[in-house]
Amino acid sequence: MGSAFRAGMTLLVISLLFLALNLVWVPKLPTAQWDFSQEKIHTLSPATRQLLASLESPLDLYYFNTLHAPQKSQALERYGRRVEDVLKAFEKAANGMINLHIINPAPFSEDAYKASLFGLDDTQGFLGLIGTRAGQGAQRIEAFRPEHESLLEYEISHLISKLGHPERATVGLLSGLSLDKPGSELLALMREQFNVVELAANIAQVPPSIATLMVIQPHALPERALYAIEQSVLKGTPLMMFIDPVSEIGADAVSANARMEGLLNAWGIQMPEDKLLIDNLYASSATPGPGMPRVLHPARLHLPRQAMATTDISTWGLDSVIVSSSGALSLAPKSRSLLTPLLLSSGQSALLNAKRFASATTFDSLIDETATSGQRHVIAARVEGPAYSAFPDGFKGQPPGLQKAELIQMVVVADTDLLADTLSQARPNGNAQFVLNTLDNLAAPDALKRIRPRVMHQPLHRLDQMRDQAAQAYRKNSVELERRLEQTEQAWRKLNPLHTRLITQAVDTSTQLQALNKERLQLPIELHAFKAQAYAPVQRFERQLKGLIIVPLPLLLCLIAWLLFLHQRRRHTPAIFH
Repeated sequence: MGSAFRAGMTLLVISLLFLALNLVWVPKLPTAQWDFSQEKIHTLSPATRQLLASLESPLDLYYFNTLHAPQKSQALERYGRRVEDVLKAFEKAANGMINLHIINPAPFSEDAYKASLFGLDDTQGFLGLIGTRAGQGAQRIEAFRPEHESLLEYEISHLISKLGHPERATVGLLSGLSLDKPGSELLALMREQFNVVELAANIAQVPPSIATLMVIQPHALPERALYAIEQSVLKGTPLMMFIDPVSEIGADAVSANARMEGLLNAWGIQMPEDKLLIDNLYASSATPGPGMPRVLHPARLHLPRQAMATTDISTWGLDSVIVSSSGALSLAPKSRSLLTPLLLSSGQSALLNAKRFASATTFDSLIDETATSGQRHVIAARVEGPAYSAFPDGFKGQPPGLQKAELIQMVVVADTDLLADTLSQARPNGNAQFVLNTLDNLAAPDALKRIRPRVMHQPLHRLDQMRDQAAQAYRKNSVELERRLEQTEQAWRKLNPLHTRLITQAVDTSTQLQALNKERLQLPIELHAFKAQAYAPVQRFERQLKGLIIVPLPLLLCLIAWLLFLHQRRRHTPAIFH
């Protein structure tokens, strides 16, 4: 009995000492953190530390995180703690130049009012950041999103950089096409964020004040302008370039400049001028001409999130991008450049001769050619690497300029039609956002530009393939139904036009209108059934995958408990001596 009492007292004393250690001494110990992740996602990059070291005056960061908000999911709660840890790492690395304020705004409080006043998003509870600096306007991140975790370090660094350099970057626009009408919305958005300088088509030299150069359809530019572009790029000016084998917004432009192919090769890339890209999976419906029904257009591609480089700044916040009659990019032979795809076709795509596509009377046979290709093509890419001059003898008697560069930085897009307002009518405009993201990144300070997104996880390739197959099956069965639904809606609107109505109104019982109403209800049901049928294998595989991930853990715990039970039972079983 005494031994049991002494054992109990010993356990009690040990428990009290452990509790005292945690309450009194542990909080006073310095915090030690180890980052065992392969990509070092919990450690600030050297580029971020360089950016913080360049701060000349203190900043205040106000992190608004509504804890335990009813509409906030557990995943968002966990991500909120992750953001807080990263912000604390920024504060520590800044050596007193950042003052972090962590705020839990209560509903209808002054803090909540301030957060709303600065434009933070409260849809799922506040989870945003406001940055201020003496004498400068405030900057904000409306809401941190878990799906953007790979860009978290860049997001915060971007805000800090904007506080340190609030002036707008200068973007030089040099176009071989007229963007006044089709690109008016994009140009307006560009002028809101940048100081846009439109350069003449026959320019002899790019001004040194240009931070980033944006060139559209250089095939249509004179050779003098190409030489100016090349020399500016070799001097280190970042470039965003749009080249297109068949530009719908500049159908009259002729690709007559033979120097362009040599210029691309000098930069380490190539694009066939007479080939355009068609895609069975990402093809979207379009009207070939006035009064014609909508059909599946294999060259007008609706690129979903799966077709993008999800860890690149250019595609930040994008759900979709629409391109039309685009080309395909690749590295030139013997190129030493690094080509990072930003926009990709699906595996059911092919390059087709532009003349053959223009003469086709139906798209069905063209779509069938892509079914077994299995190759993905690059529509837009980030290109970095060495380059040399395509004008080794200079231009028209002028002395030769720069002959090579160790590193050039550019983003090349094999499409110009994504710049047109008519191509992307969705809100938010993914096409415009893609351009703005890219220009902002290219014009950023060097330290910010070198901050690379962290790869958080590897995709499940088999699951992606099954999703692509399901999307293809759904599109194949839904095109005709979508066409019928659109025709039905048009006919219904003609018979039931919008006009000023009274509070109550008589029900139109005409046979034709009732038939249209019936079809308007029936067709969406059939579309939903087709979608459920197409995605059923994917959902079944996802359930099996979740089972394989979830079930083994409790089984393992049960096995361990059973083994412990057997071990204890053997210890307490009295030995039998013969």
